[in-house]
Amino acid sequence: MSNALEWPAWFQSENIVFIWPSLLWLLLIVPAGLIFYHFQRRHQSFDKWNIVSGALVTLGLVALLLAIARPQVQISLPARADRLMIVLDISGSMRADDVEPSRFDAAKAVISNLLDNQPPGLQVGLVTTAATATLVQPLTTNRDALREALNSASLQTGSALGSGLLIGLSELLPAAGIDAQTIMNESTLRPDSQPAKPWQPDPEKIMPPGSNRSVALVLISDGESNMGPNALMMAEIASQFGVRVHTIGLGTEQGAVVKAEGVSQRVRLQPALLAEISANTIGHFYQGTSEKDWQKIYQSINTNIQFDRRQPVEFSALFLGGGLLLILIGMIMRLARQGRIL
Repeated sequence: MSNALEWPAWFQSENIVFIWPSLLWLLLIVPAGLIFYHFQRRHQSFDKWNIVSGALVTLGLVALLLAIARPQVQISLPARADRLMIVLDISGSMRADDVEPSRFDAAKAVISNLLDNQPPGLQVGLVTTAATATLVQPLTTNRDALREALNSASLQTGSALGSGLLIGLSELLPAAGIDAQTIMNESTLRPDSQPAKPWQPDPEKIMPPGSNRSVALVLISDGESNMGPNALMMAEIASQFGVRVHTIGLGTEQGAVVKAEGVSQRVRLQPALLAEISANTIGHFYQGTSEKDWQKIYQSINTNIQFDRRQPVEFSALFLGGGLLLILIGMIMRLARQGRIL
């Protein structure tokens, strides 16, 4: 892309700039030429044809001079993220059946449907998280490998959504220098999962929230997180790298009773954490229990990982062709009227 310099607002709209704006000073040739022509022909009378043909030639000359400055316009083109990381909660609470047949089975169905609706060139990876997070499938375009990894996942104890986000981000952004091991180690030293000295990214790599158009992350969970790095702090890291985290909440607020190792416990959807994670990263939070709800979620997620990519397009040729045409018409009019061009 060329480094287009800005020019005074009266010479450009919000989307139009000139690659060589300094050459716009050549436009001063036009009024200077008109003044010179006026003095040269001041004793001659001008009829309507002379005025019209002169105006066409003048406009044509302006267009030619604008073409020399190389105008370009910013247009929006549809573009998708080229890397998507899915983080799946496989904690014991996902066994609950308040979403049929269970939260876990519903989550796998959600992921399978998401894969069906993504373009073949999109790289997708899968991270599972319980007490610890595991990269079960690196980024790939092989949908069969993803489904095999998904089908091999099984429920485990513990719930560490922060770990899942951290591992997902470090794999999604290998060049970002995210020190996942240091963050993990620091989080285990404090009971509140808050590192004493939070890891900070390279200031030169920090981006505005939600501005990284090439990647996205989807977290599927019931919202429970009781160990590992603080999930909101990991969302803050995602935000610093411009990564949007879309979250899908599985379950109902009424919840369901889950039995494990002889102990029964009612587990409920905890949407507040998931909603805050998405809000902090300019992502979206989704919640649904019916098939109709899921269809809306699929469509919405597909929309939200599709972005408008702004691309500069030069249109000097339009000014050049239009300018030459106007000058030619003006000269033909004068020639037909007076038998001469000047």
